[in-house]
Amino acid sequence: MNNEWFVIKDLNGFINSSRILVFNNFGTKSNEYNPLSFQIDEIDRTELDSILSFEESKTIISDHIKKQKNKKTKNIRYTLNDKIFLEIIESLNDRMVSNILHSLVNKGFVETAYDEKSNDFVFWVSDEYKKKEKPETD
Repeated sequence: MNNEWFVIKDLNGFINSSRILVFNNFGTKSNEYNPLSFQIDEIDRTELDSILSFEESKTIISDHIKKQKNKKTKNIRYTLNDKIFLEIIESLNDRMVSNILHSLVNKGFVETAYDEKSNDFVFWVSDEYKKKEKPETD
């Protein structure tokens, strides 16, 4: 890890780029990974906004970055290092997964319960969804 600190010159741009990066690389195989994949079409933008909103991302990112205020000019700047950036990406990814699962539960595709043994939530495909699913035929 690099201990160098970086200044965020465009906070809104950083927030958008970070959430697009997480969205575009969610579920991709390592050989498909493109670290500079910041492009997104309108359909994907709509999906991204529904599963990881700008405001939610801003809250997550604000919890990680460092805010500095110049004593003389009173200007505020935001900084981060490699470790903080990785924490941000992991946090955005975790939130996106949580929101996707929440959406699937709300739509009735997935059911959930708390498992005391594992001290975590467990998920499974809903029996109702299984009944509606039709097998593929040739």
